[in-house]
Amino acid sequence: MRTIKFTLFALLSALLVSCTAPAQPEAKTEAVQAALSKEDLARAERLDAFLASLKAEGIMPGASMLVYRQGREVYFGAFGDQDREAATPFTRQTIGRIYSMSKPITGVALMMMFEDGKFALDDPIAKYMPEYSNLKVYAGEDENGAPVLQDLVRPVTIRDLMRHTAGMTYGVFGDTPVDRIYRKENLLSYDADNAAFSQGLGKAPLLYQPGTHWHYSVAVDVQGRLIEVLSGQSLGEYLQSRIFAPLAMKDTGFTVRDGEQGRLGALYQLTKEGIKHLDDTPPFLADQPFLTDMAFESGGGGLVSTIDDYMRFALMLQNEGTLDGARIIKPETLALMTSDQMSDIERGELGAAQTFGLDFAIRTKGTDGLAVPPGSFYWGGMAGTYFFVDPTNDMTVVLFDQVVGSGAIKLRDRMANALFPVPTE
Repeated sequence: MRTIKFTLFALLSALLVSCTAPAQPEAKTEAVQAALSKEDLARAERLDAFLASLKAEGIMPGASMLVYRQGREVYFGAFGDQDREAATPFTRQTIGRIYSMSKPITGVALMMMFEDGKFALDDPIAKYMPEYSNLKVYAGEDENGAPVLQDLVRPVTIRDLMRHTAGMTYGVFGDTPVDRIYRKENLLSYDADNAAFSQGLGKAPLLYQPGTHWHYSVAVDVQGRLIEVLSGQSLGEYLQSRIFAPLAMKDTGFTVRDGEQGRLGALYQLTKEGIKHLDDTPPFLADQPFLTDMAFESGGGGLVSTIDDYMRFALMLQNEGTLDGARIIKPETLALMTSDQMSDIERGELGAAQTFGLDFAIRTKGTDGLAVPPGSFYWGGMAGTYFFVDPTNDMTVVLFDQVVGSGAIKLRDRMANALFPVPTE
């Protein structure tokens, strides 16, 4: 296995700091066009205009979008380049770094084990991973600057991992004393496998008492390690055998398949100065982790995929856990994952417009103007990818681009407002 010398922390930290004219949107096929209803045709026009606006503004080199309604494709559009410098078009075959859109896949994989009776949601994680037996909670510093640590009021549970209430943090999206400990200990190094990552994390203090705050964290990477412990397989092997192969997701995994490396889209960052191309110049790790074998298989952010592959996963969710005869998860299990798990827990960054289930965010009747219907469940990735499942309208949507910082242009809000021009309140 080739050694990766830099860390995921270095990549994420650098990416969070802060043209060539793209091609026209790809034309829909005549067969798809002829089958569209008036509603679908109107939506397609709005989505074409949305993608055209991104092109006209020059705010991303390229992107694609795929929409299914009532189980059939009603829209595909793409524009621009997957690699601006090489003038390689952005197509359905473009492979993207989906980053945190890995999380729902890992969550579904773990809940397949729940169905098999491997664990209970309220089991302490230390029951299966003893490295978490002596966790403490950070409570400030003493007069000498040494950390003051408190005992846990109750153990961290598997449910806590799946709803981001374990008290863990990420190390890059904040600068708390615990985040700084994560960075100092280099917890998310690509050189360390999932077992070593988990051992290191078990020595770090928690930021909050378990079950008291929603705080985005490395908890899904811990879920990935739990899958390994319970299955006796690597995370990649388990995902391949239980999800990717049954769903025919042939381009999804922790590395791009041999011979397909040229399909990986270039990675960019949207800055105040414009679009910046990111590569493997330290401290960036834009390509190397996804093009070579790596020790760390990040269930929270390490997968690559294509827009059609991810749509197959989303369609399985829309179809209550099955697709083309392959049953991945039971309807009642998926209903549990996509129901509110927050109770009276402090919601932090979630805000009033969404709640959280088990590895899915869930849209509520918020007042933030986002037009995604209540009851939809979703998640996105750091490089701009995004998906949601809308049970009300029987619709699944996947957006692909490879631009870090696209939140600054309200990319997802604009996409949703093209899909649903009248906000649902």
